[in-house]
Amino acid sequence: MTRISVKRRAALVGLGATALEGLLAAPVRALNQHDVIVIGAGLSGLHAAHLMQEEGLDVQVIEGRHRVGGRILTLDNIPGNPEAGGNGIAAGYGRVIDAAERFGTPLINIADRARLITHRELVLDHKLIPRDQWPNHPRNILPESHKEIMPWSFTPVFVIQNNPLVSYADWIAPESERLDIPLYDWMVENGLTDEQIDLAYHINTDFGNSAHDVSALMLFFVYSWGMMQRSVKPRGTYAAKGGNQRIPEAMAAALNNEVHLGREVVGMRSESGGAEVHCADGTIYRAKRVVCSIPVAVLRKIKMDPRPSGIQAKGIHMLGRQKLTQSHIVAKAPYWEEDGFGPGMFADSIAGNVMAQYFGDNPNELTSLIAWHKGYKAERLDQLPEKDAKAMVISDLERIRPAAKGKLEVAGFKSWYNDPFSAGDWAVWEPGQITEFHKALARPHGRIHFCGEHTSVANRGMEGAMESGERVAFEVFDVI
Repeated sequence: MTRISVKRRAALVGLGATALEGLLAAPVRALNQHDVIVIGAGLSGLHAAHLMQEEGLDVQVIEGRHRVGGRILTLDNIPGNPEAGGNGIAAGYGRVIDAAERFGTPLINIADRARLITHRELVLDHKLIPRDQWPNHPRNILPESHKEIMPWSFTPVFVIQNNPLVSYADWIAPESERLDIPLYDWMVENGLTDEQIDLAYHINTDFGNSAHDVSALMLFFVYSWGMMQRSVKPRGTYAAKGGNQRIPEAMAAALNNEVHLGREVVGMRSESGGAEVHCADGTIYRAKRVVCSIPVAVLRKIKMDPRPSGIQAKGIHMLGRQKLTQSHIVAKAPYWEEDGFGPGMFADSIAGNVMAQYFGDNPNELTSLIAWHKGYKAERLDQLPEKDAKAMVISDLERIRPAAKGKLEVAGFKSWYNDPFSAGDWAVWEPGQITEFHKALARPHGRIHFCGEHTSVANRGMEGAMESGERVAFEVFDVI
């Protein structure tokens, strides 16, 4: 075992089992010294690593998974290379687009396919409701002014029409704290009934499990930010050729130090002379600074010495993550031509939000279907063995579309909640959390600096991840 000083050994004894004593008793395979250790080879960590490397710092990226990309995951074994995470690249994703160009990853404009991808049939109680019948359908209880709108479009439209934010960037301004309330409360205050909220939001939640456990302020930001993205270039939606995972792969390949895969972090220590990162396989990394891009739902399972305290500790332990499971389905025959409806669906059953994918050489040819199961639907599937979960999804789809019987196969299945390195997908801010600890989560803890989509200020998704990596890199420049 690597020698530990008498002073540090005495300190460990004092810390006891609550800190890193047990971790340091494990065999140490390596002791690595660098300027900066970056934990996580997703977009935020890789972008930060490149910015610091360009300034002459010795940077080592480590990743718990045996691949790079984080929550960008391209399923290369399915026709069209569908995305299980990190789907579209909007025209306003300047950092992502720049990275693709700099590291030699061609982008293709998929805006022309959007009409086919976003077209869905409404399914209530396992019955298809034709679009032309919806405005006057008995199940349509939306306000009179919105009866022409399909249920999945109602919440974004209603929020945009009534958004109290002057600019999407105002979501973290002090004067916006009064809006950090349950989305449900805001909807009721603006005249919606429980039945309308159920139809417009709870069938397939965009964020959280329900309108009760997500902040209205978060949605004010999300939908106004989305409007800004569309205004940059209305017909500008991109994807990396061969899959979006090609972008982080190219970024990783361009680093001076090869990314160390399979390095699951179990502990971090910050001391006056440097920082340590401890991995499950016994490897220890030492550096002047550590950049941590680990999602908070995973971070709270990692031992830190000293422990975070106060509001920062509360945020680490309480910030939620979107429960999301995806079924990637291959159709053996075009059953939609038989029953006359489009392949995409928006269902109130376990199938959830089914999106048709057109990513082959022929932009009009369907390559696969993605069923998005969010919130409680994801929970239900995640409790089952994967084989049974897949069977449940197929059974539900066949019940809705009898013409599809025997013609569907779940070729890819991804639970982000059951992923030990993610424990969910994007951050979900519950009522009051933006006000209480958004800023605290990005605050350095000794020599440990934090980034990741949940710490972004002006962007979301892939662009938000890179924004956070940029911020943390300059943060390190100021102190190293």
